[in-house]
Amino acid sequence: MLQHAIAAAALILSVIPPPPAASPTPQPTSTPALKTIATVRASSRCASIITHANSAISTALDDDAVIGQTITQLRLTNLDDGNPIHRRNGLEALGDLAKRIVMQARAGDDEVKRLRAIAAATKDPIESKALKAFADQLGGALWDQQKVGRDLNGFLAYQDFRDMSKWDEGQEKMNEATFGVSDPLNTLPTDIGMTPAARQYMNQYVPPALGHDPNEATATQQEKAAADDFQRRLTTVIPVDENQAAMRIDAAVQGC
Repeated sequence: MLQHAIAAAALILSVIPPPPAASPTPQPTSTPALKTIATVRASSRCASIITHANSAISTALDDDAVIGQTITQLRLTNLDDGNPIHRRNGLEALGDLAKRIVMQARAGDDEVKRLRAIAAATKDPIESKALKAFADQLGGALWDQQKVGRDLNGFLAYQDFRDMSKWDEGQEKMNEATFGVSDPLNTLPTDIGMTPAARQYMNQYVPPALGHDPNEATATQQEKAAADDFQRRLTTVIPVDENQAAMRIDAAVQGC
């Protein structure tokens, strides 16, 4: 009986189809990250390529870190707390970061130019094209970084302009005595012949002089907007060229 039971069980199991094999989980295709070239090649040409490439890559990665520091600084610095010392210190700290971003990007671009020169002197057209493509993509990332530094410098220059264009208390009193308003670049003087309707129209539709609009965003609000813009560039613009450069590293040194 036991043998018949075992045979019947085996027959049942043979009829039941086995469960489908679990299909392997598809792995997302990741773009290679930009990193320095670890292999040291023997020929002088290859050694030169790797030296300049690693220098440019390291500079680009360091510049990404400085841009990240800049974004944090922009979000944490209050330029409108009413303390002129705090404002000046904050602007100077941002100025130092802008200088570092631009200088590093330019130093990296110098290395990229050396790579392009090697590519131009390479006799094999395939190797020349591959090396130039790598250098161009890396140069694009460095250029995007340099634009961040330039735009930050533009923001700081405008803050300096706003500080210089403000009336101090003595000037405001003199303006009131002379023009009837404390800021004649924002509000029309009272001593000019103009109908009330015309005055209302002018005050409503004629924009104040640059740096004198009381409805303009504050420096701190502009900081936050700049931080958001730089964050977007750091996460969606600069990585495009960096990742494209990473994909071309192997082809650039294939002939070594």
